[in-house]
Amino acid sequence: MSERDGVKPPDRTDVRRHEFRLSMLVASMAVVGTLIGSVCGGVFTLLNTSNQVEATVNQSSNEFLRTQRQQIYSELLTAANEVSITSGSVSVAFDHFDGPYLLTVLAEVLRPLPQQNVVLGSKFTAVELIGSEPVVESARRMVVEYLAGSETVGWLSNDFATDDAVSADALSTRQQQFADHFQAGMSAQEDFLAAVRGELGIPEHGDLP
Repeated sequence: MSERDGVKPPDRTDVRRHEFRLSMLVASMAVVGTLIGSVCGGVFTLLNTSNQVEATVNQSSNEFLRTQRQQIYSELLTAANEVSITSGSVSVAFDHFDGPYLLTVLAEVLRPLPQQNVVLGSKFTAVELIGSEPVVESARRMVVEYLAGSETVGWLSNDFATDDAVSADALSTRQQQFADHFQAGMSAQEDFLAAVRGELGIPEHGDLP
């Protein structure tokens, strides 16, 4: 077929332009694809990094909370042990003395108890703020019973101060009340230790907090 047949052959310049545009389109699509891949990869990297940072922050926060709890529980336990030792001395005094001699011995034994009770109460307040429910509940029972025992002994001292001849029945009643509170406090202290071990993951024969 020729120009004489009325059909004009394609211009080579137009063909080259078409090929150039096609190549540019292909190149542009390749660039766009690369950019999309880079953006998606960056997003995934960012998300992965963010998750890692969040996990690290959560781990650090949990470790910090555990450390704080361990310290506070240890301080409460130390305060409770001091009250328990003093209460044990009161029990010994009940078993070995009576009358005015009992009052004299009690006055000496009980001298550090008021301050010990103040410390015990303040340490419990810290536990109440940071502890789990099982730990706080057992700690509260322990503190309530130890303080009630101290109050009972205080009443007995007042009885002796106003009447040197306290009746045997009154003495027996006060002594039994004290013993009941003391034993309940020790039982609650054991529950407190068990709750602390459970919360902090400390084995039964492991180091105490």
